Amino acid sequence: MLMKKWMAIIVLFSFFAYMLWEHTAERQTIQTGIHIGMKAPDFSLQTIDGKTVQLSQLRGKAVIVNFWATWCPPCRAEMPDMQTFYEQYYRQVEIVAVNVMVRDSQEKVREFIKDYHLTFPVVLDVDGNVMKQYDIQPIPTSFIIDRQGIIRKKQIGPMSYEQMVQYAEKWGK
Repeated sequence: MLMKKWMAIIVLFSFFAYMLWEHTAERQTIQTGIHIGMKAPDFSLQTIDGKTVQLSQLRGKAVIVNFWATWCPPCRAEMPDMQTFYEQYYRQVEIVAVNVMVRDSQEKVREFIKDYHLTFPVVLDVDGNVMKQYDIQPIPTSFIIDRQGIIRKKQIGPMSYEQMVQYAEKWGK
């Protein structure tokens, strides 16, 4: 009789523990979206050389996803700082520069990369789907994504070297 009571208590305890675990696990599921605290939407784009860069494959490293164009003066202004930052922090933070291809051509992007000596990945959003997915307006706009793929900051307008370093120190470690 005593054994049956203990078995019933263990079964009930196990059931409630399982239900609590399920409830907690559901709450910890992070939604995908473009707002701070959400999981960054995945995308896959090609570089000017035809290499594929997929955002989700960069997990484990903080990422700056920067939307830009060659004809955009603020975009042009931030690129030297971005390159300097990348040279010093590439082990902690990846940069993915998404060219929005509005009024741009592959040749203009190729020349821009060469003129600015860019060594970080520059990918081409040829059809504009990623720009739409991230609701980009205006450019430049950057998303700072932590090592787990969560958006931690949205920066509208150009970033300075100092801002990039602050982001790296906060979310790149």
